[in-house]
Amino acid sequence: HDIEYSHLLEREMVVYPPGILFVAQCFQTKEQVQDTINRFRIVNHCTYKVKLSSTTRLVMECVHHDYAWRCHAILRTREQHWENMILEGPHSCVSPLISQDHNKLGSRMNSQTILEIFEVDPSTLISTIISHIKSMMGYTISYRKGWLGKQHAIENIFGNWEESYNKLPGMFQAMQMYVPGFIWKLNTQATYQGGLLDEGSVIFKRLLYTFKPCIDGFAFYKPIVQVNETFLYCKYKGTLLVAIAQEGRNNIIPIAFVVVEGETSDAWFFFLKNLRRYLTSQDGLCLISDRHETIRSAYSRNGSGWTENNFFHVYCICSTKEGCRQHAYGMIEPRLFYYYNIVRDNNAKAAQWLDNIPREKWTLAWDNGRRWGHMTTNLAESFNSVLKKTQNLPICSMVMATYTRYNKFFVQRGRKVDAMINVGHVYSKIASKTIQDAQSNANTHRVISFDKSSTRILVEETQHPREARLAKRFTIRLDEMWCDCGKFQKVHIPYSHVLASCLHAHHDYQSYISPIYTLQQVAKV
Repeated sequence: HDIEYSHLLEREMVVYPPGILFVAQCFQTKEQVQDTINRFRIVNHCTYKVKLSSTTRLVMECVHHDYAWRCHAILRTREQHWENMILEGPHSCVSPLISQDHNKLGSRMNSQTILEIFEVDPSTLISTIISHIKSMMGYTISYRKGWLGKQHAIENIFGNWEESYNKLPGMFQAMQMYVPGFIWKLNTQATYQGGLLDEGSVIFKRLLYTFKPCIDGFAFYKPIVQVNETFLYCKYKGTLLVAIAQEGRNNIIPIAFVVVEGETSDAWFFFLKNLRRYLTSQDGLCLISDRHETIRSAYSRNGSGWTENNFFHVYCICSTKEGCRQHAYGMIEPRLFYYYNIVRDNNAKAAQWLDNIPREKWTLAWDNGRRWGHMTTNLAESFNSVLKKTQNLPICSMVMATYTRYNKFFVQRGRKVDAMINVGHVYSKIASKTIQDAQSNANTHRVISFDKSSTRILVEETQHPREARLAKRFTIRLDEMWCDCGKFQKVHIPYSHVLASCLHAHHDYQSYISPIYTLQQVAKV
């Protein structure tokens, strides 16, 4: 052929469904030829043997001599592709055994079958893999084959696990150079060969990393930190510890990631020590966590940076008994004792169990506003669902995935906040909605007495005609930012009783709204 028109004769590489094999079928590599024949064999429930295999030829034939099936593929050097040249006889032999699985349906082939699925969602369940293989190949593979296929698919897309650990220090050094303010802390342990120290290699142990926007922005968040853990579902076991904060628009913001061997006291010490050192150096923080003894023992160690004078540790109420959770939400002491008496009457042991836990650790009534209304670690639990697709990845890919999502989040959040400020909004949407509802209710309240010297105001709710409950009276102490209902001091936003008091006393209610909720504060994050 004339070389000028040779490109018009090139065959297009087409990916055919499993079980399709014909003369003049083209492949880019020898491996693709073998993979296609393997799929043909599996779909048609037959077996073959390799008679000849070289760099330019591949000949396969049926293992049974009574059947004349034979496939001959060669490498066309001019076009640089492989092509089926000979395909003899129908492959009509039968298998002596009936099986739900196929001995040649290995993890490598399974990984190729599910590759497109894992490019979209690396967290795909093994049960989904098994169902997909059955629909494509007609066989029900074992759980082990599905798991191995998943690992191979992830390796093909995101890289090898061992190589990922080896690349980690170099990648972090590059990020530290090109991502200003990036912080990482890597712990390793020595390796020994034959009882002798191997100076050329170490074993990964623990890792902490965080980003500059988290460090700079934390001063403008609510002064709370929720910590929680989630398992890593990769080739090597591990646990991801995450510290979560929240800004005035109620957006959930992870401020630090730590990969450790498990929820040990040493692992939590590594986490909390570096969290205090790099991010949460200010005093008066509220740390919300489960009632793990390892957490308490970790921050109680010398050198952790956490002391009784610079932070408050409270519990997620999900770690309390199911029947005792309701009265933990009581914002005022009388309401809490009402529910407590119900628990005591129904289950004296449960009440005794609660008595052994300091009240300020698990109740809203005695928290002095430190929780900002948060009774659980739901912020961290919610973010775990965001991390779901990264928990299956090699460690370098997981770090890059969190970095990419961070960057996207801060860019989008910044644009939204700037847009709200430009149109005249002052407070976040959640704060504006709370104040709007409070103003509507404040119009139905009546101020009974007002002491100018102590700024104490007595407010009475008027009875709604559709509500059977009696009207209640509440005392508001504006100088102490206190209301008997408990909402004012717990959430740091004035509710209807406070707004009614401010209206009567000609006070500016905005002075009682925490700056955390202003968009100017949020914009600094």
